Amino acid sequence: VEQALHKIAELMRLGFGEAGAHIIKENMRLGDRVEVNSEMKGKVVHAIYGFCDIRNFTDCTEVLQGDVVNLVNEVAAIVHECVVDNLGAPNKNIGDAFLLVWKPKGSHGITEVAESALRSYVRIIIEISRCKKLDRWARRKEIQTRIPGFRLRMGFGLHYGWAIEGAIGSLHKIDASYLSPHVNMASRLESATKQFGVSVLLSEDVWALLSPEIQDLCRKVDRVTLKGSSKPMKLFTYDVPETVLRGGTLEDDVDLRCAHSLHQFFTTVVPPSTETGFRNLWQFAIDGYLGGPEGRTADWVMSRKLLVSLLEQRQDDGPALNLLAVMKKLAGPDGRHPDNWPGYRVLEDK
Repeated sequence: VEQALHKIAELMRLGFGEAGAHIIKENMRLGDRVEVNSEMKGKVVHAIYGFCDIRNFTDCTEVLQGDVVNLVNEVAAIVHECVVDNLGAPNKNIGDAFLLVWKPKGSHGITEVAESALRSYVRIIIEISRCKKLDRWARRKEIQTRIPGFRLRMGFGLHYGWAIEGAIGSLHKIDASYLSPHVNMASRLESATKQFGVSVLLSEDVWALLSPEIQDLCRKVDRVTLKGSSKPMKLFTYDVPETVLRGGTLEDDVDLRCAHSLHQFFTTVVPPSTETGFRNLWQFAIDGYLGGPEGRTADWVMSRKLLVSLLEQRQDDGPALNLLAVMKKLAGPDGRHPDNWPGYRVLEDK
């Protein structure tokens, strides 16, 4: 009986996750009442919300059929471990996507939590790229026939704000989760990574929580309004390096589990793939594109020249290619910014 109770408790922990601890605790106080109280009031929490998604998942599902479950679980094992190791908690597994949450707690301040969340993402990307099991799935003949050159990749969005944490559902099915436009924003940022040609997009709310040293390692890639919000938001990315096996400079056997400080991790162990000089020149290009808070100092002609120069250094740089495409679409016949340019744009895609 005792073993059965322990197993039930472990299954409840796995099913409800960290967000469900409060729900379980409150329901235990109900005494002899058998049913779960689905009308408990939620509580407001301030946290960092992450949303990540497996790319080309529909194609993988149609090709692998039932075997796709094994692929998803292999990815989940990497995602969950990296998040838990970095002060976070997996909240929901949604088919090919994962909702993740980082909350300040104990002696861990918000800056440490924010940088740990970013470190989670960097580690997931590298671990997936060098996972032999996932590589074998990706190399299967039927997948390569359908998507030549396919490699398993993911997109990642990260946003900070408030949410209501609570029991969502009914007496028939309850999930412990979060309700908030800020959670939705993390999902929209993940979706937008495809447009920007990057793996990771951070909102300026998350970027503002990072230490100045780590902020300098990120790149501002645009200022936009997203669906569900009229407030312009700056977007940032971290240029995650590829391993030598994948054509990059990061050692294939780099140990990402060592107890490196966050500063050491980002500056020494896994520094961005872009050099300081590249990022400095990029800053001039993005400033020329945005033109300040109201777009009054925009200089798209200069920005375009700088972006072309940057592409000579990184031919497939997603943010540079994206900005050139945006300016080509919005510029006047003379290549200048529109007269009514406000210093941001509406992100048309979700």
